[in-house]
Amino acid sequence: MCSPSAPNDLFDSGAPVSQRFPKSRRLRKRVEFQRVYEQGRRIRSALFTAHVRDAETTAPGRVGLTVTRAIGKAVVRNRVKRRLREAVRRHWLELPDGLEVVLHARRPIAGVAWSRLEMEVRRVFQAAKNASST
Repeated sequence: MCSPSAPNDLFDSGAPVSQRFPKSRRLRKRVEFQRVYEQGRRIRSALFTAHVRDAETTAPGRVGLTVTRAIGKAVVRNRVKRRLREAVRRHWLELPDGLEVVLHARRPIAGVAWSRLEMEVRRVFQAAKNASST
């Protein structure tokens, strides 16, 4: 285990504390996920499907994650969730206010390199931003 002062590439990105991924920026309830699925539009990616919905408010954008059993056993699913959460945490400031996004993982996500996962999250956030401004 690394000491608290030792650098850790996965968690210590040199980012300020304000880049944490607080509960207020997450979709957490089933009804919130359902609303995004039913009222949102889809953005497809090789690694996940993003469902994007314009919220009625100008509140900060919120993100939810879903990883189903089709991805793999519990160990694999939990690893995918941790990696996806970290990629979102590093880039959630790029998500425009007033958007709700659900990232639904697809099978190829389990074996993908970190750089590709991070790139796809950024691409989807940019596509959501572009779609919301039109």
